[in-house]
Amino acid sequence: VGVREVDAAVAPSARLSLGSNESFQRPLFAADNAPPDYPDALLAQRLPPQPVCLRVGISETGQVVLAEPVHAGADCAGTTTTAAEFIAAARTAALQWRFDPAFRCVYPDDTRPERGLCVGQGVQEIPQAVSLVYRFVFEQADGQGRVRMDD
Repeated sequence: VGVREVDAAVAPSARLSLGSNESFQRPLFAADNAPPDYPDALLAQRLPPQPVCLRVGISETGQVVLAEPVHAGADCAGTTTTAAEFIAAARTAALQWRFDPAFRCVYPDDTRPERGLCVGQGVQEIPQAVSLVYRFVFEQADGQGRVRMDD
């Protein structure tokens, strides 16, 4: 089971802008976050692969506070006809996820280390709420439902 982030579905105007003395550390996906389950009631229908894109809002503490469908962007445009049961399964799973929160590193005196490490005298870690777009593909193989990352 895999999940892929789909950054292209986020409009440039909605992206975080960093100052010249800042860097960004992405939220870390918890290793025990469970993937969505394929809805058992839909197995008998033998549906073709069903893509679902979700915007997942992550708070400054790493809690998921939002999981809503996205139908924009090249990777998500075909998701408008996805069955509601697949969207519900993806939302149910995503709302249970946990993350180590994202944060901005603010460096003093317009300096930033080359490797982007958030360490040093006077460096501040500021928790940052973010939203990320994930793409799931629900599919069947040998009568079994699975959810995979779409490469």
